[in-house]
Amino acid sequence: MKEFEKWISKAENDLLSISNNFNSVNIPVEICCFHAQQAAEKYMKAYLVSKNLYFPKTHDLEALLHLCGQVNPFFGNVLVEARSLVRFAITPRYPDLADDLTIDDAKQAQQDTLKIKQFILQHFFE
Repeated sequence: MKEFEKWISKAENDLLSISNNFNSVNIPVEICCFHAQQAAEKYMKAYLVSKNLYFPKTHDLEALLHLCGQVNPFFGNVLVEARSLVRFAITPRYPDLADDLTIDDAKQAQQDTLKIKQFILQHFFE
């Protein structure tokens, strides 16, 4: 398995975790939001690895998107989605910060991640 495929596999597992959690009785929305951010991050890192580009150890989606944009300027097309997910790298980890997250937040996070995934996979081999 190539290195970028490993990143994609990890991202797919994050999406699977979201889907599995949506099927539970008590949906842990903060976990769904966190995994959405993580999946988007891993798709971006897969893209960068596929282009042999170095990226720092970071969870900053805007920074990663900027690096992806150096290869393909159309990455700006998913900037809104990336920005919407940024807070989920930290917020869900702390009880007081995650208390106000809703199922709608989790569903939107999932949709934003799926849009980023679709965009990256469309441009993967350009």
